[in-house]
Amino acid sequence: MANYWVNEKVTARYTADVQDHEENAIAGSSLTTLTLTLYDQSTGTIINSRNAQDVLNTNGVTVNSSGNLVWIIDPDDNAIVTSTSKVEKHIALFAWTWDSGNKAGKHEVMLHVKNLTKVT
Repeated sequence: MANYWVNEKVTARYTADVQDHEENAIAGSSLTTLTLTLYDQSTGTIINSRNAQDVLNTNGVTVNSSGNLVWIIDPDDNAIVTSTSKVEKHIALFAWTWDSGNKAGKHEVMLHVKNLTKVT
């Protein structure tokens, strides 16, 4: 699982490679589906309504012809769920299919979200 550090309620950028089972890049145009589920690890709370949300070149996520995924993280994507936490662990699960949905891949990233205490 990849790790990424981000401050609470800021815009950020996360990048990854979309690959097949042989670690070959998959072009965005070859994907059948791409979804994002974002949740707080300790409570299971879904964050910013991202529960298997379609993100195939929409909703802040793009995948180019070289399989490069870019997610522009919205401030609501890194909101603190439990106000007493100094750092919260949020899990972003990207799931994709290709070959008309016959093949599937997944990638998880742990967002370590720093509670800035005075952020409203």
